[in-house]
Amino acid sequence: MNTEDKGENAMAHVLSLQVGRAKTYGNAQSKDFLEKEWHSASFKEVSKTPLFARFIGLDGDEVADTTHHGGIDKAIFANSYENYAHWASFLRVEHLPFGALAENLTITGLHERSVMLGDVHQIGTAILQVSQPRKPCWKISRRWNHTAFTNEIFTSGLTGWYYKVLQEGVIGLGDEIKVVTQKNAHVTILEANEAFREPEKYRSILETILEIPSLATSYKESIIKRLKNESDLSYMKTQ
Repeated sequence: MNTEDKGENAMAHVLSLQVGRAKTYGNAQSKDFLEKEWHSASFKEVSKTPLFARFIGLDGDEVADTTHHGGIDKAIFANSYENYAHWASFLRVEHLPFGALAENLTITGLHERSVMLGDVHQIGTAILQVSQPRKPCWKISRRWNHTAFTNEIFTSGLTGWYYKVLQEGVIGLGDEIKVVTQKNAHVTILEANEAFREPEKYRSILETILEIPSLATSYKESIIKRLKNESDLSYMKTQ
């Protein structure tokens, strides 16, 4: 398991911030996965003005599926801009717009290999805590009309991560991301994703993750089920 580059946070900042409204897409009469009707807030629009980060998320942002997304533990979704070239190549497009991964914060200077579960970051006047990796669902495949995209995100471990808001505040374009604390079990997002993907091989890592007190409740429950070989990954199904 690769544990290099954990110190990668120099000059980390917000490259872009996005919010989106829940809307209905597709054809209500179709049964084809890539054509049938679906409801999503994954088409985010760039905000040129600072946004207030509340305990439930950024002002102006909505969640279509409150069962798997959103809530206090998953208030803000962040993704590393360093992954954009990789995903553009996978999707065979020349350029990806900001918010392409349905993230609220597009960040440069931080990555899944450096961000750790439980890290506390100050962005603008808001203080956020890394609560879990993003668990990619089928909607990102619909977003890009590519049935293999969801599984590729899961397999690569380049998922992005969720923040819990510890202190409400304003986040703006270009805001520096300051690492307030980096403690707990010292498990990176990339390591957590690899362990979740191969639970038998990395059982000890998953058990270590369960000891992190700030872990998102739903993520903790999913790890417990994964260790018992009872996890339900149907949210990733693209067929």
